[in-house]
Amino acid sequence: MTLSPSAHPPGEAPATYTWFAAWRAALTRPSVATYTDLLLDPRASLGRAVAWLFVSTLLAYLMGLALQTLLFPSVLGEILREAGDVAPGVLLAFSLACTPFVAASAIATYLAGFGLVHFIASALGSQGSYTQVVYAHAAYLAPLGMLTTVLGMIPLINCLTLPLALYSFGLQLMALKASTRLSWGRVLAVLGILALLVTLLAVVLTLGLLAPEVERWMQTSGRAL
Repeated sequence: MTLSPSAHPPGEAPATYTWFAAWRAALTRPSVATYTDLLLDPRASLGRAVAWLFVSTLLAYLMGLALQTLLFPSVLGEILREAGDVAPGVLLAFSLACTPFVAASAIATYLAGFGLVHFIASALGSQGSYTQVVYAHAAYLAPLGMLTTVLGMIPLINCLTLPLALYSFGLQLMALKASTRLSWGRVLAVLGILALLVTLLAVVLTLGLLAPEVERWMQTSGRAL
């Protein structure tokens, strides 16, 4: 399954991108052509995409801790009071030790979600691979996740996270189209089916969690009658 270069002259080798150059292109030159060129990079791989997501999640977590400490010292004071006799250094060490596990769990969630997207897209005639789906999305999710974390922690400026979320949706459409080569209608269908499946899963999980309480309530009501 080959991609057709959209911006390179005939016979010219596809461009290669450093991490920062790929992220900058994904964010500042939003188009299907840009994401197609990113996928044509000889260094594009699943391992590179996972590295992007892992490092960006790691940095976002650490930046979140740092900003919370600087901007909301009262919250840190409350945490220290609740910790009691635990030394602040121990709390910091524990937070830092958790960082790789937080990043790893985020990666697992990303990869599972991309797997579902690839499955749905394949059912609708996708010509792309799982690696291409992950790579195209990771190119914008990695830098955008860090940017959203920083802006979300700063008062007044955190309102910018809403337009960023809308911008992220637009980038998702372009990344999905470039990585699957589907029509726009089918790209929207993939996201619609994905949203439906996620909603159904949330409903099932919610009902499962509430089932014992509902059963108890019915038994109590029955005895009352």
